[in-house]
Parts: sequence; structure tokens; C-alpha cells
Amino acid sequence: VRQGWQSKAVVSTQSTGDLGCGKGPPALDVAVATGASVVGVDLAENHIEIANEYLTKYRKDHPKIRAEFHAGSYFDIPAAVKALGPFTHVVMQTAIYYAHHRIDEVLEQVSSVLVPGSGVLVATDFLRKSPLHELSEFLTVHGISVMLSEEEMKAALKRNGLEYSGGEVLDSHCVKFNIAKRNLLSKLALKGPNPEFFRAREEFVRDGKVSFQIVMARKQ
Repeated sequence: VRQGWQSKAVVSTQSTGDLGCGKGPPALDVAVATGASVVGVDLAENHIEIANEYLTKYRKDHPKIRAEFHAGSYFDIPAAVKALGPFTHVVMQTAIYYAHHRIDEVLEQVSSVLVPGSGVLVATDFLRKSPLHELSEFLTVHGISVMLSEEEMKAALKRNGLEYSGGEVLDSHCVKFNIAKRNLLSKLALKGPNPEFFRAREEFVRDGKVSFQIVMARKQ
């Protein structure tokens, strides 16, 4: 995702919305690196509490950082967040694939908060390269019922006023990362996601059944 931001030359005069921001550090890193204002949204209120704690820590070293966080859903972006837009960029880092079953709803929301004619969506996404019936294990482990192909995603973007503008395949990175994550969990006996979660990502991407990609689209 950071490569995506850099390729679109985010600068200090621009504004970014991070939908599914989690606990905040990636959004804060963008704010520090670019000087842009960043607004994070996440459904989990405890994530927003942690994000605000991180913001307090970041602000000690970067007093001019421009960032704030709101609890809410990317299926219905809070009015307080929409009032801060429109945004030059919206990022969804490993979040959008949980919404493939309601893709038009989430992309309509994204489109509504981007600057017309120039706003850019940058997302990391799992896209299927095999029929759904061959992906049942992957879908079950991730708690999802649908996964779109690249062509289906392009069509969904177009339906919602977003023009696909390229991306980058990150399959090799994904495989290496999930091997390392699974090994770390086993080695340290850490509590957290089931190792099968990472094994499924590793194997399905390695075997060419699923692809992990940066997806970019411009608001028309």
C-alpha cells in the first residue's frame, strides 16, 4: 500500500481516508511521511481507542501531525467523516476483501467521499484466480463467503464511478510474509490468529488459486 501512496505522490496539501484502519499505525505513518491529513475509520471501537493512544505517542515526535480516528463502518461512513471530505485518497489495507459480498455498497461509499475527477482509491485485496468451489477452505478460514476475480472487481469499480487505474501483484511478498508469521506463532507460542489462517494464505497464493494485489481506481 505504501508503494501505492508513493506512486500517486501524496503531498501535504492532500487528505486521505483510511477505511478499516485497525489500530492506526499505518495511517499515522502515511501522515508523518507525506504531511497529508489522515482520517481513519474502523468498526471496532477498541481499535479506535488504541489508534488514539498511538496518535498521542506519534504527536510527541511529530507535533504537526494531522490525523484523527472515528468508529464506524465502511458500509455507512459516519457523517462526521464525510464532513471532512472529499478526500484526495482513500486507502483500504487488507480490508476490502471482507466486503466482496457487498461490494457495491462499500464502493458506493468510497466513491461518495473521493474528490470527483481525481480522487484515488488504493486497496490491497485478495482476488480469486480459481472457481469459488475450489476456494472453500480459504473462504472458511477467513470467514467470508465470496471472493471476486480481477475482472469482477474492475466491473464493480466501474459501476460505482471508479475507473481501474492499475495496481501491483504482491503474491511473492504475501507468501513470504505468511510463512514468517506462521513460523513466529509456532516458535513463540503466541496467542492470536490460528496458524491455519496464515497457512491458507500462503498455500492458496503460492498455488496460484488466489492473488494478493494492490488495486487502484480513480473517481470519474
